[in-house]
Amino acid sequence: MCWGRIAGGRVYQPHATVIGEKLWARLKALAPQRVRPARSVLLRQGDPATHVIVLESGSTLITLAGVCGERTLLAVRGAGELLGELAVLDSQPRTATVIAAESCQIRIIPAAAFLTFVEEHDLLAPLLRHAIARVRESEAVRLELATASVPLRLASALSRLVEAASASASDLAVRLTQTELSQMIGASRNAVVNALKPWREQDWVRTTSSGGLLVRDIHSIQLHARTQA
Repeated sequence: MCWGRIAGGRVYQPHATVIGEKLWARLKALAPQRVRPARSVLLRQGDPATHVIVLESGSTLITLAGVCGERTLLAVRGAGELLGELAVLDSQPRTATVIAAESCQIRIIPAAAFLTFVEEHDLLAPLLRHAIARVRESEAVRLELATASVPLRLASALSRLVEAASASASDLAVRLTQTELSQMIGASRNAVVNALKPWREQDWVRTTSSGGLLVRDIHSIQLHARTQA
């Protein structure tokens, strides 16, 4: 599964593209810009839908918590996305948790203001079509987690993080520990360590001082993971 595509091969577009540049700018103007650090929880599964988040920069992890507290990585979202809008549109609790994968610039739009904006600009239909595309993407990720090898799952998760990241540098720091990565791809920590070993030996990935990973060559990682499948 490649970030940016959904089932059927169609390109997955961010909300900013779906609603258009002018309306996106108007939506952002409804709230001041705020900064949230890496690893902070932006939205929490089960919470009431009191607001939506406009993601201006940075990238986020969309995760689902199981009955035993385990987390599954459903998707990665980058700049130009709305977060939590579906729960606001159908007045239901949050269905997933959103975590900042890096420092993020966001705007928090109250639910009432967002719903008024959607009605004024006739955005309900395109937003619902967009939400359906995201559900299909999440289903594809779940299938991947159920059937792919650990190296493929890990390479896919890292690929989504790299493609959604705001950094333009070739090296990308993933601020997640190996334990967190193992939880998010449904594997044991030892399996993740074993998958990373040949990538470290080739210097495609390094461990940072904070316990995260520095991805240096995602293309080689993807190719190696496919050959190990």
